[in-house]
Amino acid sequence: MKFSSLEDWKNKLVEISLEENVSILVEGKKDVKVLKNFGVENIFPLKGKRFYDVLEELEDKILVILLFDLDKQGEKIFQKFFFILQREGIPVDISFREYLKQFDIEEIEHIDRLF
Repeated sequence: MKFSSLEDWKNKLVEISLEENVSILVEGKKDVKVLKNFGVENIFPLKGKRFYDVLEELEDKILVILLFDLDKQGEKIFQKFFFILQREGIPVDISFREYLKQFDIEEIEHIDRLF
């Protein structure tokens, strides 16, 4: 997906999050809180969940958006989930995360600073 601005990014994320059987994977509760303040729905935090429980909950999704932090740990988590979800045949969108790489931000919980 292409974005013309941060506002466009936010609007598209909100819009797609309202669709049925779409989930947005984030690392923790603070990420959920910031995205909810934007109006984003269907956010699924990994914190405190076992890996296989997460996969089980996502197996019926038509799309999973990976929105992990842009730091070293977030990149490790991203690589792991991207590979496994693709292997399981679950459609993955990484464009929202990739777009954020051009900004000076490492954690999704601080994304509100860009607005």
